[in-house]
Amino acid sequence: MAVIDPNDNCVVIRVVYDGAPMAGKTTSVAALGRGFGSNVYSPQDYNGRTLYFDWLDYTGGLFEGRRIRCQIVSVPGQATLAPRRRRLLRSADVVVFVGDSSRAGFEADRHYLGALRGVLDEVSGPPVGIVFQANKRDVADATPLDQLHSMLDELDLRSAIVESIATEGTGIREAFVFAVRLALDRIRELMSSDSLKTGRPQVNNAAELLQELRLAEPGAQDLDQAIASNGLDATAVHQLQRPSSLASIALQEAMQSNIDALGNPPATAIKHSDAEIPALPDEKVPSGLVWPPVDGRTILLEIAQATVKLNRADDGGWYANVNNRWLLHSAQTAVFADADSGRAELVNWARLHVANGKFISKHRCIVLARDGHGRFRLWQVVRRENSLRTRIEVALKKDAAAIADTLVTAARAYLDMAARLALTTCALPLTADAIAVAASGPIYVGPLPMPSAALPVQSWSAAKASDALVSQLQFAQPTLQAHRKQVLAALTKLKDSDSHTRTEWQLLQKLFALTRD
Repeated sequence: MAVIDPNDNCVVIRVVYDGAPMAGKTTSVAALGRGFGSNVYSPQDYNGRTLYFDWLDYTGGLFEGRRIRCQIVSVPGQATLAPRRRRLLRSADVVVFVGDSSRAGFEADRHYLGALRGVLDEVSGPPVGIVFQANKRDVADATPLDQLHSMLDELDLRSAIVESIATEGTGIREAFVFAVRLALDRIRELMSSDSLKTGRPQVNNAAELLQELRLAEPGAQDLDQAIASNGLDATAVHQLQRPSSLASIALQEAMQSNIDALGNPPATAIKHSDAEIPALPDEKVPSGLVWPPVDGRTILLEIAQATVKLNRADDGGWYANVNNRWLLHSAQTAVFADADSGRAELVNWARLHVANGKFISKHRCIVLARDGHGRFRLWQVVRRENSLRTRIEVALKKDAAAIADTLVTAARAYLDMAARLALTTCALPLTADAIAVAASGPIYVGPLPMPSAALPVQSWSAAKASDALVSQLQFAQPTLQAHRKQVLAALTKLKDSDSHTRTEWQLLQKLFALTRD
């Protein structure tokens, strides 16, 4: 529902708080209200349960020279009010999902997240970002963070996790500020495609939202009576207290996102040295310097929350293994004197990712950030996947049948990927470490080369690809030799029982050879 309101010279975004019943949505919005010095308007509730929404209006910070006005809305969590919840979610520019960290709330979180994804998949335009606000982290049986990450992965939801204790106000502001950043990333995408509307917001205050919901639900209680019972009219609702100056200043600093603010490196910039350890990128990077805009910033928050140790790469760049989930890498040549030149390379790199989207893993991002030494550095973040090599290493600890089956499956995926690489727009390495199997088939899970370093596409003949795979499987040879008789029998059984192309049969023969002394 984002819109540019020329009358107030502001960009209007809607931040929707979602979650299961009693997860802490209303408590979170109320905590925000206290921090902003504003009142939260709730049209109607029953025994403390939200029946319509909670509304908080906040204006603070700048985006492209315009003020940022946030319509903060929470949804009702009750299952019987699901249509009302879906209607509010469809209007979101970003969603803060308030999760119940307790063991009892875990399955409810999973259920509501699945429904949330179903709603957001139907929203047109750039993706709507999700912030998972893991609430109630003070309970004794709080679900571990790695289990929450696993749940989000299983649901294929790229969502940042921010821990909170809403009753104490802990983590509430952090989740909100990050949500606003995601919303602004989405708005920049709408602006670039000339899809961002200009004019008065269709819903400009809580009274108008209440009216919209009630008109969409025949038989609901009369609108005027609902507003009168709260002693508010449309004008009064719109004129809720402005945030205190301290809250306004704090959020303005956190939400600044103009690339112009970056400027050029200072005249006293430190001279480049191989010993200089660069600063890590984080979720505060200005809008326009991370791709993809929403999902990329979500990945960066997870990186920023981790303890990261940078290591020197063979190419002279830097890399890190983050929580054994992400590979962070920046080449030696990925350093730029100013933001403009770095951004030009970032744009070309994003185009390279899009052009090869069918062949590469989707959990990845690129970002341009200050390196802490007066320059800018491009980083690539790629999620670690279960590669062919990893699958084979796991199978080697099992019986001969599992080893044989995994070898044959991996060999097929490897040959398939060799053929697919001929369709990419740049050369990608054909290694068992950089190939994984997704639902759509084999995919490349390694880092993508920078456009300035990309090489022409390399063609792989079946024979050449087979030799390359056998060479890379030397690590498996000791185990194969130790169980030679059993593995040969299992491979022979697969060869005789399964249908193989001529190329696959020839590769099987080469796999047989690995079992020899």
